[in-house]
Amino acid sequence: MNNQSKKYKFYVQGMHCRACVLLTETELNDHALVEKAVVDLSGGCVEVVGDFKDKSEEDVARELSLLVEKHGYKISTHESVGDGNNSDEGQENNTAVSKWSDFKIAAPITLGFLVLFLLLQKAGLVNLVGSGGVTYGTAFVIGIIASLSSCMAVVGGLLLSLSATFAKEGDRIKPQIMFHGGRLVSFFVLGGVIGVLGSAFTLNVSATFILGIIIALVMLVLGINLLDVFPWAKRMQIGMPRFISKHAQGVTKLNHTLTPLLVGVATFFLPCGFTQSMQLYTLSTGSFLGGGLTMLSFALGTLPVLALISFSSFSVINSAKKGVFFKTAGLIVIMFAVFNLINSLVVIGIISPVFNF
Repeated sequence: MNNQSKKYKFYVQGMHCRACVLLTETELNDHALVEKAVVDLSGGCVEVVGDFKDKSEEDVARELSLLVEKHGYKISTHESVGDGNNSDEGQENNTAVSKWSDFKIAAPITLGFLVLFLLLQKAGLVNLVGSGGVTYGTAFVIGIIASLSSCMAVVGGLLLSLSATFAKEGDRIKPQIMFHGGRLVSFFVLGGVIGVLGSAFTLNVSATFILGIIIALVMLVLGINLLDVFPWAKRMQIGMPRFISKHAQGVTKLNHTLTPLLVGVATFFLPCGFTQSMQLYTLSTGSFLGGGLTMLSFALGTLPVLALISFSSFSVINSAKKGVFFKTAGLIVIMFAVFNLINSLVVIGIISPVFNF
């Protein structure tokens, strides 16, 4: 920290998970005038050290906010971000009311999804719930939800950056194919490796029960965080060690023909809670094929939205209806968490099978 540098504390709106932290810190640390930026997820704030000359704190916040707004975040000098026409207390109240009013739309949509979910299960068209817990159908649906959530913001940000870089060089298609191909293959292979590691530790009924409970709790925390109404839940999230995720994201700075392929592989190690919950489950499969197919199903669920991102600036987190979407996604994830919890209780023999279709 040089003699001209100052320390600033700003508030960040829109963060839900550790992926948000990594993406925000990366964008801010890339700014020429920023020496260091450290994000606190639980406090919803960021501490920035840099030399911004004579700029006011508000001007610095606006300048930094431009770097992260494309990812759906906003930086402000005040904890409550409003339209500027109300008092801070009024802004906070309006934000709270808006957050809860989103449930008026999100709850019926979730109920409709639940009915469709059970009808498909009853008809035997897709096996989303099984006595063993997470199935390939479940992993696929979770992948769809994950691809539209802020937990995939890092992957989307990397992909947009990658697309823009190679588009400038006149190469649009090949890098996309390499990225998505590398991602799908790596999720299958690395998922299989985790499955084999799980086979080294033979899981008895009690171990399977404990692992099922852990998976259910991880998904429950993810779902609660997506609701964005309980700030305390952010402290409960698990995450990949920062040095691993930062090195994984650093692959994009390589300038090489194989960079898109390497970035696709690196996404397996990025801090998305959904990815980590699936990785945790693959341990219980005890086989290369079971673990590989679980992670491949999840990756295939993320493919449609990530493919859209490849060729456009599509992003749900910038939508005016993002609150409704996140709450709907959160409720669906909580629903899956409850199903997994019930299945774990069935495995241990505490309750009888509930989804006996």
